[in-house]
Amino acid sequence: MPSPAHPPVHPPPPPDPVVSGTRLRPAAVFLALATVVALVAGWPLVARALPDGEALRDGARLTIGPQGTGRVILRVRGGGWELARSASDPDSGYLLSRAGVRLRASRVDLLTTDAAGRLWPGLRDVLRASDAGARLGAPAGTRTTGGRRGWTGSAEQGGRAGRAFAFAAPGEDFAVTVVVLGGPGAEPAALRDGYALARSARFEGGAA
Repeated sequence: MPSPAHPPVHPPPPPDPVVSGTRLRPAAVFLALATVVALVAGWPLVARALPDGEALRDGARLTIGPQGTGRVILRVRGGGWELARSASDPDSGYLLSRAGVRLRASRVDLLTTDAAGRLWPGLRDVLRASDAGARLGAPAGTRTTGGRRGWTGSAEQGGRAGRAFAFAAPGEDFAVTVVVLGGPGAEPAALRDGYALARSARFEGGAA
């Protein structure tokens, strides 16, 4: 029995649960399988216990990227979008929904000099990680509203269809991918605003 002068020492309580961020890393293999599952199939189950759903106003600014690194800035287009907080992380990406449309925006670290050229096939691998029947069409050139060149193409996954976008930062050390998919009965205006949100991408920091 412990002496009154020496009370029992109890271990500290466990820390509050933390929803771990994930980040796409296209190298020889675009992503580790665990990261693919986290991004495409959903965040860890513990995240489901967190309060979810946050309304976003038209023109709201979404910033993706950790402190001290290059960041991606996106602007919400149109009203009615809702942010899924349990499936979003400001360091790595966001999941939004509106009127039958789901939008996933993800920051991508480019680890090799030729990684920017692998963005599109890497994104195809990500979509197929949780749905072997997912399809990503051939990429066509597109531009952000600020004139930054990138790629876009048709996308299908889980019975939803729409478009995907990929833009590399000027230094090609990181990038953003945005996948906008509409289910049956999705509002065309929501799809159009989702595409406009993708093209609003702007980059801050990173390699010159």
